[in-house]
Amino acid sequence: MINLDWFQSYDSTFYSIGVIYAAICNLPRDIRFKCENLLVLGLLPEPNEVSLHKINHYIAPIVNELELLWSEITLNRTFECQNGKNIRAALVLISCDIPTAQKICGHISALVSCHRCMKRANYEDHQHNFAGMEDMENWFITCDSTEHRRNALAWRSCNSTNSRKNFVSEKGVRWSELLRLPSNALLIFRNCEVDNEEDLDQRGCFNPERSKEDSRKNESIQNTG
Repeated sequence: MINLDWFQSYDSTFYSIGVIYAAICNLPRDIRFKCENLLVLGLLPEPNEVSLHKINHYIAPIVNELELLWSEITLNRTFECQNGKNIRAALVLISCDIPTAQKICGHISALVSCHRCMKRANYEDHQHNFAGMEDMENWFITCDSTEHRRNALAWRSCNSTNSRKNFVSEKGVRWSELLRLPSNALLIFRNCEVDNEEDLDQRGCFNPERSKEDSRKNESIQNTG
């Protein structure tokens, strides 16, 4: 599972630093999001948040590694397997807020729920919303994944900013480096949820003292059992 978010590193100025990190979903839930178990995949040291498709420059090397993990790699030695172990891994979830999902997954807008269905927000009373049941039969029309990839590749062929904007308005897609992953390894577009730093902070990710306290509690419970 991958998360991407930005934070202000200084109090007296506006300077956003982005962090891409991953959690290993095979770990038990109570320790999955602790600092010592999170993987920092990349830093985005920009004064402002990276805009839309430009984030692909940071995602590309991560996708290269994910391709290797999906095809299988060999670990020389682990704690439990001293003679080495073959492993495979797949990206199953991106947990982030809506603007970040728009950038990292290639969604064109928060007004489009995902690339897998045709449901779009209505525009009534000068505001967008997903309310209304009269068109419910159109909610579950599934988009063709092959066509989605083809349109994303076509977006890359546009030779100007205006042509790309027009293409996105017409086709509803832009290129994401995640589309380079094999279709059977790419579960991300089916599982994109909203998350925020407050949720992760409650789990102890950004609070080392809380993480240590939780670890002591877990050890106490195990010793008691």
